[in-house]
Amino acid sequence: MESVRQIGRLSREAGSALLIAIFALLLISVVGLALVVSTGTDSALAGNYRNSTGAYYAAVAGLEEARGRLLWKNPDYLNKTGANNAFFSPQGMPTLGLNDVIYIVNPAGGETVDPTDSASPYADTEYATEMGGPPSTPTIVTSVSQVAGLPGPAYKWVRINPVTEKGMGIDVNNSGGTPNSSTALYYDGAGLNLTSLGSEALGITAFVVMPDNSKRLLQYVVVPNLIQSIPPSPSGLNIDFPAALTLAGNNVSFVGPGTGNSFPINGQDQTPACSSNHYMVASIGYTNSTDNSYATITAGALPATDYKGSPLIGWNTPSPAPASIQNVSTSMNSNWLNPLWLEANVVQNTSINADVVINGNATGNDIQTKAPTMGPLNPMTIVVNGNLDLSSWYGQGYGLLLVTGTLNYSTTATWRGLILVVGQGMVTATMASGSGEIDGAVFVAQTRDPSNNVMSSLGASSFVVTGAGSATGIGYNSCWIHGTATSGAQGPLSYKILSFREISQ
Repeated sequence: MESVRQIGRLSREAGSALLIAIFALLLISVVGLALVVSTGTDSALAGNYRNSTGAYYAAVAGLEEARGRLLWKNPDYLNKTGANNAFFSPQGMPTLGLNDVIYIVNPAGGETVDPTDSASPYADTEYATEMGGPPSTPTIVTSVSQVAGLPGPAYKWVRINPVTEKGMGIDVNNSGGTPNSSTALYYDGAGLNLTSLGSEALGITAFVVMPDNSKRLLQYVVVPNLIQSIPPSPSGLNIDFPAALTLAGNNVSFVGPGTGNSFPINGQDQTPACSSNHYMVASIGYTNSTDNSYATITAGALPATDYKGSPLIGWNTPSPAPASIQNVSTSMNSNWLNPLWLEANVVQNTSINADVVINGNATGNDIQTKAPTMGPLNPMTIVVNGNLDLSSWYGQGYGLLLVTGTLNYSTTATWRGLILVVGQGMVTATMASGSGEIDGAVFVAQTRDPSNNVMSSLGASSFVVTGAGSATGIGYNSCWIHGTATSGAQGPLSYKILSFREISQ
């Protein structure tokens, strides 16, 4: 009886192990299938991310090519051969009209890239959105991103054009109305404006189409990074200095060579051909009318006939001291009287974008060694972080020289362009045998105390002439101050990025 019950129980349990095995197999299959799907999804996401990232960096490469080719020192400068003179000033500054457009196209494998063709897969449909219509007469140049026949970044085109409120989607003057689409925006050093004050702001837009047809559209808004001492004119090109020698600060001092010697400082433009105006500036400018700066300078400016400048009765009419020694603070951008601003926007920006930076005490030979190609057709931006001694140097420098320590200038040396002594703010001009001269302008400001800490207000900058004899001295020269696309000190140091955005596609 017990055997019968056991056999019945075994019959009822028969097949349960098979069912358990089947359920286990199903569970494993589901887990395996989920892993396969997950792996495929991860691969697809990774591929999409890789394509998206590749498109992003390809677009950035296009933006950077265009930004670089706006700079006159770039070997691939957009106006290197003068073919685009209508778009650039003699100083290398863009002067695009509201509807002017420059495209840099980057075709691959013999394809045609025409952003103005509405039927093209690479048509620029964004321009009409920003500017209210198609470009009138665009200029098209070819990318230089391909090197030795190897393919470069995969962007298709880059566009350079003025920007407007409508294009940027901002209300610059807080008018509260519809964004303006008929006026190009300018940058005055503090912000954008609709009054044509400062330098023209430009939009640089890059378009990318990847092999999987993914697209990216990125845009910079850039402005030229300039050394500007006075409020710029509407053309953005009036980047002068208000005196042949400007001593900025409080209780500044000047000591001339004294009677019987000669170190003339002339504020009458030496080469007015670079401007439609004959520039007449002060021979020596100071910036504080409430201290002893004027009395100290005029007492030291001997012989008085060595200092010529405005006000003038007529062109080339001498105006000896004290008439040519003037308070120039109202002619200058007030930022240039702020030590923190000078340190950040003159010293730091110039150092970042300099052709050569020399640390520590330096001599003219150091400049010659580190800038052997500098010349009248290749002016450079040279920064000396510390003292610079040009005594016994018979060389010639061209461009922008920034010294953060003490400058010992010898009349054996020549510099054509701008000399900025910002930091310790001390210059000693040593009379020596030689025919050296400074053609352009000199600006001196003490922003740091003897311990090298930035001061809260400008200190007592100084210019002292020592020794005996005669020298050419300093002659205001608008050509070397303004510069051209092939000479001078005032071509843009770089193009600063004001904003960066991605435009949805």
